Amino acid sequence: MNRSQFLRLLVIVCLFCLFVSCKKNHVNKRIPTVYISGVNGDTAIFWKNGVAQRLSSNFGGAANQIRVASGAVYISGQDVNAGQDAAIYWKDGAPNFLPVRSGTISSTARSLFVSGSDVYIAGWTLTNSTLYATYWKNSNPIVVDSTNVSIFNSIVISGGSVYICGTSLLNKTNNVATWWKDGVQHVLADVTSEARSIYVSANDVYIAGMYISGTIGLPAIWKNGELINLSTNNGLAYSVTASGSNVYVAGYETVNGITTATLWRNGSAQHLPGGAQSSVGSSVFVSGTDVYVAGFTENNNIQRACYWKNGQLFNVGNGGSNAVSIVVQ
Repeated sequence: MNRSQFLRLLVIVCLFCLFVSCKKNHVNKRIPTVYISGVNGDTAIFWKNGVAQRLSSNFGGAANQIRVASGAVYISGQDVNAGQDAAIYWKDGAPNFLPVRSGTISSTARSLFVSGSDVYIAGWTLTNSTLYATYWKNSNPIVVDSTNVSIFNSIVISGGSVYICGTSLLNKTNNVATWWKDGVQHVLADVTSEARSIYVSANDVYIAGMYISGTIGLPAIWKNGELINLSTNNGLAYSVTASGSNVYVAGYETVNGITTATLWRNGSAQHLPGGAQSSVGSSVFVSGTDVYVAGFTENNNIQRACYWKNGQLFNVGNGGSNAVSIVVQ
């Protein structure tokens, strides 16, 4: 092989290696799909990669938690049915109103979880001026606590058990953060408090919420019933998840008099940008090494649905909108 042939072969090999490397990088850089549920004005909305789809058939609807399972998109919420606010879930945009007991004047579906072929939904019903914590399994309503005024905010299924958190009017005096496992009640605090989100990882149960201390509400989580404070400022933890050894919490705390969207990682706070007047982080989701938070910002008296990816702000909604829940696939 002469020098000219060798150089020609070397160029071909280099070009082949460059092509393989570029192709590999292209494959690895798959663009994720971002699913968000929320509201625009008083209309339930779902965004897929920023493109909005209206869910409500009438004004007065709200889209709460979103889940994606086996390629289908499930969203819990509320819509108007026969003149009443009614619990509902949408599957790929199709409405499914949930049955309630006779005499119910209002109901809502706050949280949703899909386990195999079973769809679990948690919320409450209002009957005879009493709130009843209720969950539905495949649209079959189950009232867990019929003696206390209570509501369900979040539901997950793990190891075949049903975990739910919410609030209960303990001893008819004050609402307290509460969670249930297979219908057995566990009270988290003896002061006015809220449990907004539950996440189960192996043998650990994480619950996000707040409790009243003095005159302010403090954002906090409970791990296996043990209180972990997140801030000494007024605030609320809306959502909790875990990935590996890291625990992520989304919510807000008041900073210099401004309600500020906050992401806590293992208790360390990161204030999210974009809300000069106010902002809130409503939901947190971890995808690989990326951390997403959904919520809203308020600027110039306009509230707008948004999400943050690794702290970078992305707007999705119009004026008067709010992003409630996020899933990334």
